[in-house]
Amino acid sequence: MRMLVEFEKTERIRHLGLLDMQRTVQRALRRSDLPIAYSNGFNPHILMSFASALSSGIPGDAEILDVTLDGEVTEEEALAALRGAMPEMMPVRRIRFVDKSFKKMGALLEMAGYHFALTGDAEQIIAAIPAYLARGEIMAVRKSKSGEKLTDIRPMIHSLTGSGEEMDAVVSFTESATLKPTLLLSSLCEFAGVEVPFTMIRRTGLFGIENGRPTPLFEIGYEQNRSCR
Repeated sequence: MRMLVEFEKTERIRHLGLLDMQRTVQRALRRSDLPIAYSNGFNPHILMSFASALSSGIPGDAEILDVTLDGEVTEEEALAALRGAMPEMMPVRRIRFVDKSFKKMGALLEMAGYHFALTGDAEQIIAAIPAYLARGEIMAVRKSKSGEKLTDIRPMIHSLTGSGEEMDAVVSFTESATLKPTLLLSSLCEFAGVEVPFTMIRRTGLFGIENGRPTPLFEIGYEQNRSCR
């Protein structure tokens, strides 16, 4: 059995890197006294993974942890134990049990949502959004493991809205097509003819596709999995 944990990476720990996040969660899981599964071999480690690594400097509202269990426990007991063990800067929102055969969260991930708290020329940036999205293609230099490449990022922008000094976006987040929020912002600012302002970016959600529609990643297959239990 696997346990999916939806938690928040709060503003206070936004600069915490992936390795520190892993160590923090591992300590919390040990403190929880839940029947956590470990790998075999000379150096056993907890069988856990994040749905997606969150960049340092960006908090997240709905991050997902995938943990393998090696024993029986109810969801109510697991939720109470985790909430008592996780640090207050990483509050647990909800948990869900799935079968070991259930697809890994990372394999189901298709999109990510971001919120931008703008400063500076925010009004000009927001005003440029309709014309920016109306373009047939939006070329930008996108970095990947193979290097830098000029890419049309327009198909990777699923939604982009703004008002006042606030902007929200949903962008592609797959192994082959990921649009980083910083690249989206710099591309939009270049189109608007302004310098990229200091901006607080927060990841608001992770999404997969179910029945042809974007669905919060944590809820993918929920009804089917519940009916099989």
